[in-house]
Formats: sequence, structure tokens, C-alpha cells
Amino acid sequence: MITIRKIVKDMIDTMPEKDIKKVFETLEIIMEKDRDEAWSVWEEFGKDAAEGKWNDASERHDFYLYGIKK
Repeated sequence: MITIRKIVKDMIDTMPEKDIKKVFETLEIIMEKDRDEAWSVWEEFGKDAAEGKWNDASERHDFYLYGIKK
């Protein structure tokens, strides 16, 4: 059985170096955008917490859950 890893590896092995560079540049741009968007959403979680909840839960997540101080 052929795996997706093998298919991708075979494709990359046959690509010219300049094309591989373009692929990775594109993937890095996508990853950066998605990461920034995800952190933006995460940072908003604690801003409007319901009464009785921590007001800054997203900013102090590790402290509240694990006791880890910044």
C-alpha cells in the first residue's frame, strides 16, 4: 500500500529546486496567516467571559490551569 508520505516524497524528489522553494514559501505564508488568526481568536476568549468566570482566562491560561507564572 502506498502512503501519502511516499507520494509527496516522490513528487518533491522530482521537482526542480526553484519550484520546491516556491512551494515552501507559499506554505509558510499560509501557516503565518493561520497562526496569527488563531492567536487573535484565542486572545479574545477571556475578554468577555460570563460572570463568575476569569476575566483574563486566555491571557493567564497556564497560570489558572497549571499554576505556571509568566
